[in-house]
Formats: sequence, structure tokens, C-alpha cells
Amino acid sequence: MIAVTQAEKESVATGAPPRREATGRPDEEQIARLLNEYVRRRDRCQAKGRSRDTLSLIEIKSQIAHHYTSLVESVARRFLASGEPQEDLVQEGFLGLLSALENYDSGKGVKFSTYATHFIAGAIRHCLRDRGKIIKEPAWLQELSHKINRTQDALHQSLGRTPHPGEIARVLNLTEESVEEVLATRQVFQVASFATASDDGDESMVGLVDPEKIRSDRHVTLQLPIEDRIVLDAAAGKLKALEQNVLHEFFYKDLSQTEIARKMGISCNYVSHILKNSTQKLRRILGEAEIRDRNRSAETSIIDPASGLFTAGHILARLDEEISRSARSGQVLAVVVMLLEGIPAAGIRREEVWNLCGSTVRESIRRVDIAGRYGHDGLVVILPQTGAAGMVVAERLLDILMSAGAAHHTPFTVRIGFAMYPEQCRTGRDLIALAANEANFPEENLPVPASAGPVVK
Repeated sequence: MIAVTQAEKESVATGAPPRREATGRPDEEQIARLLNEYVRRRDRCQAKGRSRDTLSLIEIKSQIAHHYTSLVESVARRFLASGEPQEDLVQEGFLGLLSALENYDSGKGVKFSTYATHFIAGAIRHCLRDRGKIIKEPAWLQELSHKINRTQDALHQSLGRTPHPGEIARVLNLTEESVEEVLATRQVFQVASFATASDDGDESMVGLVDPEKIRSDRHVTLQLPIEDRIVLDAAAGKLKALEQNVLHEFFYKDLSQTEIARKMGISCNYVSHILKNSTQKLRRILGEAEIRDRNRSAETSIIDPASGLFTAGHILARLDEEISRSARSGQVLAVVVMLLEGIPAAGIRREEVWNLCGSTVRESIRRVDIAGRYGHDGLVVILPQTGAAGMVVAERLLDILMSAGAAHHTPFTVRIGFAMYPEQCRTGRDLIALAANEANFPEENLPVPASAGPVVK
């Protein structure tokens, strides 16, 4: 039996991150104990034939994942040259970390950080392979293309003009037809982002981008629909007069910060400060207005405005329909209830987190599955024709949601509950109640169907 200190028990019970030493460094001894405790409880659950985590096991997993955030980010930074957003790389890295946690054996004498690094890097590489080019350029062709690029640049500097394929061919001892063929394949193979340089620093891909099609960061003209201009004008009217003037000169008259400072008799630094603050104010004003508009339309919509998932009322109605369909076909229906703890309680940040969670869930389930909001911080996922295998789906969703939150610097804990029709319950209300009870869903936040739902015999 592995001893767990009282402080660790309190840490697990409260869901707080592992305690840190007075020096500010993580308490490695406590993390080692938590790892051992997690492995012990995980193995005990597997030995009893239980595939799903207990509440305490999920909380320990969340603490360990939070502790190794810096490790995941460090490994993800190695792959920034791939051109993928860092948040996506970190999210895939967290999935690798959680996978390592499920396979780690503390008795092998290997440090978890060493063991997990290979899983983290492997998960990111696997993701990059899946998102790679549809058409792969052979290595020999890529090398030859780089040689032609370098020769073309050198001849351009010496001749003062763009060299002909025959001139490039003579330098490289190739036929003119070969050079022309390689140049023709560029448009086929070079489909990566123009902002990503090749391995040896060759920036020839930049030449594939038409400079005339790259718009300036600054708005030369503001061609917006009349409705959007009215909203923008109303939001700008809430700014100070000086802020309005600076924005007008910069975005509408296309003056530089130096020209604005000279015209208004203020410093360039002050102009930069006004531009930064006033644009942030506009984003906040427009964001708050959008939230109010969404909330006003939420009562009549079946789509939750924050997450893009179905509303609680609609998901419960759909559950009744799926129960009737399962009864006719003799299929087993699974329901998963998920409670998210640790997300912001209110404000724009809460909207952003729910948008992230909604898009993550939609991308991770089948087309026949149905997902929606439930209560203040809950989700319901209906899995038709799934049965007990739905628990595997639930655990996968748990890991993906936790990874997405950690990658976007909003770590939260996900509790899951699971129920099946007709083995455990025969009404939609009872299915939801059973799954919500397993997830320790707060009773005060438990919405229920208007009716008990159809009783299928």
C-alpha cells in the first residue's frame, strides 16, 4: 500500500494543483507519490473489470497533467516549424501525456517525464502526418528543386535578370527539359504555408505567393455592410473623443503613427498607446454586444450560442426520440453526462472556453451522435447503437476536453457519468438522472425534461 499524506488527500479532494516548495519549484516527491497512487488505483480498477475512472482517479490525472504542462509545451515547441498553431500542437501533446499516464508502470524504474516525452512527441508527429500534404514530394525531387532554386538566385544576382532554364541547366549539368519539368512541379508540391521556410532555410516558396493578393494589415478602405457599419459606429461612439480621432486618422485616412503624432501634437508612444487601448475597448464593447444578442435569441433557438451545441431542452427531446428508435430496432443506447469544473464563471472568457469545448466535442463524435449543453457547466452526449462501448468514447472525450483546456491555458476537470438503455433505465429522464448522479452533478443545476418521457415496454 502506498502511503498518501494528508496534504495530498486534501489536494485530491479539492482538485487543487500539487503543492509547491518554498523555492517555487514543484514538489517532485509529492508528484511521484501521486503518480504511484494513480497507477495503483488504475490497476485496481482494471483488475475489477471496471473500464471507467472513479472521481478521485480523474482528479489525480488532472493534477498530474497540470504539473507537466511545461514539459508538453517544451516538446510542442520543437514542432513549430511545421506551421501548425502552437495551441493545436500542445493539445495533441496533452493527449500523448494522458496516453503515457494510462500505460506508465512505476515499477520499471523509468522517470515518468522521460517516459511521457516519447508519447508526447509521438502524438504530435502522428497528428502532423495526418495533416500532411495530400501529395508527397519525393526526397530526390525536393533536393533537386532546392539546387535549382539556389542556382536560379545566384544567376539572377550575377546576370541582373531572371535566368532561362537552359542557363540553369548548364550550371547544374542537367538537360533543359529536366529543369523545366522541375520548375513545373512546384505548383503541385509546394502547398505548404508561404510563411514556413524549408529545412535548409530556402525561402523560395515565398515567390509562389502573388504580392498583389496579399492585403495590407491596415485598412485602406472600410467596405462593410451598412448594418456592420452602424454597429461599429455605435461602439466607437462610446470611446473618448481623442481615441475616436486617432482611430479615424489611422484606419480611415491611412496616416502613420508619426504623422498622427505630428498632426495632433502628441508623442508617437502616446499614439501607439491610444491605438492599442482603443482597439481593445472596441473588441470588448462589440463582444459584450454580441453576447447580449446571443442571449436574446437563445430562448427561441435550439442551438446554444456559446458552444454551438444543442440546448438542454432540445437535447432532452432528441433523447426521447432516440429511445423510441432504439426500442423499435432493438439497439442499445448510451448516454454520457459530463460536468466541467474550473471554467470561468462569467464574461467573455467563459464564452470563449465554451466555444472551444463545443467545437472540440463536435469534431470528436460521429455524425449520428448528438451533443448538447446541460445545466450551467454540463454536457450531454447521446450515442445511438453504441452500448457499453460508449464508455470508451466517454473516456476519450474526457481526455480530449482536458487537453484542449490545458492547451488554451484554461485547465479544468471533467467528471463523467454513463447510462444505457434499456439495461439500466427505460426513460430519458431516468437515463439523464443516473448519468448525472455518477458525474456528481450538483442537484441545483440539474435541468430535467418537462415530462418524464416515454416509458418503453
